[in-house]
Amino acid sequence: MSDEAYLSTIWYRVAALTPRLRPHVRVGRHRYRGQSWYVLHDPATGRIHRFTPAAWMLIGRFDGSRTVDELWQGIAETHDAEAPSQDEVIRLLSQLHQNDLIQYRASPDIAELLDRYNRQSRQLLKQNVTNPVSFRIPLWDPDAFLARTLPWVRPLTGWAGLILWAAVVLAGLATAVVNWDRFTHNIGDQLFSAQTLVIAAVAYPLIKAFHELAHGYLAKSRGGDIRETGIMLLVFFPVPYVDASSAGAFPSKWDRAAVAAGGIFAETFVAAVAMLVWASVEPGMVSAVAYNLVLIGGLSTLIVNGNPLLKFDGYYVLSDLIESPNLAPRANKYWGWLVQRHLFGAKQIRPDPATPGEKVWFLVYAPASYLYRMIVMLGIALYVAGHAFVLGVMVALWTVFNAVVKPVAKNLRHVVTAPKLRKVRRRAVGLTFGAIGAVVAVALFVPLPLRTDSEGVVWLPDEAFVRARTAGFIADVAVPRGADVAGRDPLVQLTEPTLDARLAALEWRVEEFRRRRAALSVTDRAQAEVARLQLEDALAELDRERVRGLHLTVRAPLAGRFEPTEPPENLIGRYLAEGDVVGVVLPARADRVRVAVAQDDNVLVRDRLRRVELKLAGHLEDRHEVRLIREVPAALDTLPSLALARVSGGRFLTDPADPEGLRVLNPVFLYDLEMPEELAGAPFGLRAIVRFDHGHEPAGLQFWRRVRQLFLERFAA
Repeated sequence: MSDEAYLSTIWYRVAALTPRLRPHVRVGRHRYRGQSWYVLHDPATGRIHRFTPAAWMLIGRFDGSRTVDELWQGIAETHDAEAPSQDEVIRLLSQLHQNDLIQYRASPDIAELLDRYNRQSRQLLKQNVTNPVSFRIPLWDPDAFLARTLPWVRPLTGWAGLILWAAVVLAGLATAVVNWDRFTHNIGDQLFSAQTLVIAAVAYPLIKAFHELAHGYLAKSRGGDIRETGIMLLVFFPVPYVDASSAGAFPSKWDRAAVAAGGIFAETFVAAVAMLVWASVEPGMVSAVAYNLVLIGGLSTLIVNGNPLLKFDGYYVLSDLIESPNLAPRANKYWGWLVQRHLFGAKQIRPDPATPGEKVWFLVYAPASYLYRMIVMLGIALYVAGHAFVLGVMVALWTVFNAVVKPVAKNLRHVVTAPKLRKVRRRAVGLTFGAIGAVVAVALFVPLPLRTDSEGVVWLPDEAFVRARTAGFIADVAVPRGADVAGRDPLVQLTEPTLDARLAALEWRVEEFRRRRAALSVTDRAQAEVARLQLEDALAELDRERVRGLHLTVRAPLAGRFEPTEPPENLIGRYLAEGDVVGVVLPARADRVRVAVAQDDNVLVRDRLRRVELKLAGHLEDRHEVRLIREVPAALDTLPSLALARVSGGRFLTDPADPEGLRVLNPVFLYDLEMPEELAGAPFGLRAIVRFDHGHEPAGLQFWRRVRQLFLERFAA
């Protein structure tokens, strides 16, 4: 029995009513986590309503001949303490009436029937308006079609179909593992190529049709009715849908889960077959179509359809398997009860019936689902905005309104007006608005640390690279690998077979112009001036060739340890063009760290730098304060070292099409930091973790800066 009053002051309003269940309502008995529940299925709306045995004790007696007061009196006499209070009966009648599950002894009220139809239409319109990226347009009743064609597909709706699905999917997964590198190569470019988009525009509705047929046939084979199918605009893209909600009335949770998982079975089956086809055919149109079917079926299942955090197939499968119907709304309601009971002190509010195991699910599911839903919706909005700016911004604003503004407004209204909180109104209002004020104050006025974290490498100076200053063939490597050399020591000797001949020719040419100028200086001064200019050009060219001769000896640019690019014996006879690297001379100590900073953070690093901290990989427990010594003023599209790329464990995303793996997707700025003395022995190329300290700034301003950068990056707005 409830803690509330046993009698009600408004009982007279319902005492004389003679309710009975509507004829079309179907009654079933389910068991969830060892407890019995009675399920009322309304085929007209497709809704499933659960009631406890205590509630069914009253509902089951609605026969249209006895009054509510007579029914309640009978239950009170026979069940005593288990009998519901009058207020509980009134709430139950209200719930049944609002859901059009009961009627009263009288002729059919045409006005009420029309009103019911209008309410259903308004509900559909409201659902479409509040979720504009999933707009439903009902078209026809497919039940007769499914019944006629069911004999052809019935074998696939049982164990035979499950075994076939498992065999094909396992084969597809094995093929994907074997061909993973080839499949994912350059996947970013292929995903958004024009060919992919065209194929997806044709293939996606077909896959979804197969998906929905799986739902329909699985439900029909287990005795369900499919009364609605139509077109759903999923992110403004038309795809078919089937209303298989009648499966919610199935007594077996395995039947309910099987129907819910039908779309997952269908899409993964298509993706697995497509993977097998893609791996076995030559590149071409068939390969491209199969590749896109794998992407569509795999991504759709992983991110949306098979993910239980969104209210699609995966959600209903999870709800059925853990025996927790209406998981999402009950989880949200349980969190609301926790707040009202433990924060507001509303001891009179009772939670909905739930087992301890369900409460654990409620605690985890509600926040995880909310965060994931926000990520997906904002991701969709950003993607749409990248192709249609105004439409994408509208979707983003609508998402924020439905996911943030509307729930906050609804909860605030509940705190201010809910009758259940009348005894603790002052405390509830104070805590709620006090918390909001505190959050706003912290976001706008409380300074928080403002930092930029990035990565760099212990940098080898540019002058340490030994480069050929002229073209030639390697004749000799003067020092062994790993030898210590001093600055200007000879390292490699080049030969240029034609150099001596060119020098001799240039020397004779110089002599020719010298004699010509001497002869003409007496007879023709104008021609003598021409000869003088020719002589100067010849002398300059002769000097350049002599310098080339000197450069055939490649010398150490600085003191250190010589490390050629290859063993010296492998270098002999190799041709080097001017500028080619022969090796490096490693200095005795490292003197700088080169850091790459993302474009979004560069302004802070450049204009608001307070101090810089450095940690080396392998010694992250040791922090060192260092000094900024150099800045490259222009943005670059390449990293200074492959160690900073994501593929090597760094933080920067690189273009998968770049063979060197250094071209970044977003520009970076480079800074040089002075290496502290205690780290001078660090090996060159070692990754460094760098933190730029910018002082303090309120969290709200930091968040606003990131939002502004996001708009500038994605939309140039």
